[in-house]
Amino acid sequence: MKRVEDRLKFHGNERVKRIQEVRKRNRRKRRLWVGLLVMAFLVAAIFMMDQKGLFELFFDHRVQYEGSSEYVEVLSEDGAVSRNALITLSQTLINHPYSLGQESLNLGKPEGPLGSAAFVDWVYYNLSGKALSAGSSSAGPLATKIWENSTSIMENELQPGDLGFTIIPEGSKVNAIGIYLGEIEGDKVFIHAGGVQYKAEGLPEGRIVISFNNVLKRNNRDLNGHKFSPSAPSTQFVYYRRPNVTFIE
Repeated sequence: MKRVEDRLKFHGNERVKRIQEVRKRNRRKRRLWVGLLVMAFLVAAIFMMDQKGLFELFFDHRVQYEGSSEYVEVLSEDGAVSRNALITLSQTLINHPYSLGQESLNLGKPEGPLGSAAFVDWVYYNLSGKALSAGSSSAGPLATKIWENSTSIMENELQPGDLGFTIIPEGSKVNAIGIYLGEIEGDKVFIHAGGVQYKAEGLPEGRIVISFNNVLKRNNRDLNGHKFSPSAPSTQFVYYRRPNVTFIE
């Protein structure tokens, strides 16, 4: 009788051991799959953060631009403005420093920082040979002069080269201004010289960036897909105007 009990006990232990081994293997498989899923989630999250410019916001504060920063003369002889040339020229100043009230104007790449309206004037001066502000007799701020040398349009009429303003000119109030370039990912974007909200390492007052307009989304690409960093928050341009210049496609 005792021998029978010993045999039963032995077989029972073997069965328990096999069950325990199967459970261990299953636990290892579950841990492996969970690890793979977590890794896939982290990779996808980092990819999405990078595409939306959030990766630089949290982890990378270096000032970089993959596109061309080389100035190429595109000055027209008849004062007409090519929209394609405007996009190319304006993007060469991505990450160029901003400074409030800086209104220097020259042909070629500016050496010092530019203000919001001064950047717009610089672009058109280097395209047509004439600053937009020169078309106004107003004694007001530079942005007001540019406003007066342009005509009102609706948002759905925007074309590359048109302008965006944050407020209607009033006295000496600061009016941010940008140039419409087109769409990225189906959303409208403006290139503009932005203040401290757009600051970066070594550029505490701000810089020139391309921003989505009136959407809660950061941007870190130009119209050619070239990346710049750090990414830029959105703008709030609500008044749109077309400069009084002749455009060519």
